[in-house]
Amino acid sequence: MSAEFAARRVATEGGALAYAEAGKGEAIIVIGDSATPAPAHALLATDRRVIVLAPCDAETTPQSYARRIATALETMGLARFDVMGQGAGSEAALWLGLARPAATGAIVLAAPTALTGRDMGLEGRLGDMKRPVLALFGTNDRTAPPEEGGRYRTLLPDCHLMFVYESGHDIAADRPEALAFIAREFFERRDLFLVSRASGLAFP
Repeated sequence: MSAEFAARRVATEGGALAYAEAGKGEAIIVIGDSATPAPAHALLATDRRVIVLAPCDAETTPQSYARRIATALETMGLARFDVMGQGAGSEAALWLGLARPAATGAIVLAAPTALTGRDMGLEGRLGDMKRPVLALFGTNDRTAPPEEGGRYRTLLPDCHLMFVYESGHDIAADRPEALAFIAREFFERRDLFLVSRASGLAFP
């Protein structure tokens, strides 16, 4: 059964923050390419609480947006959560993990473009990341090419790398079952996740 998302808003100092929410249980904060939930998010919401936010607008830096999200999550009473960043939302997802390391469980990045993004201070901070990160790249992605994965594995202290066959940049729509399965496994198992940090195996 597919989860149905409800549109909600939470007050922050920068104004109301809109998001879509479905499911119950431990929270997954998704900062995606848009505020519209993808099929993969609905699959995750069958046994987790999934909160989907859009990426920041052109007038806001990913770092300041992450701080705003962190404040909103405190207002919502979320003391613990996992994070998923997708495409343009990956920068803010990483900044959120840096801003709230004690509250963040693990971070999954789907087709991240952060290292070539406009928030150039992020790359120098990745060595401070205290949480495990899984970076996923579609083998057919030309926006965030798989070759970028090596940079994440070098810069992040605890980064796993995986490639998803037959997926372009939008893994959540192209391979929803694969993304939901991999993300759920990583969020639940973390350090026991079966992909070696050095292997870069592909998911069929």
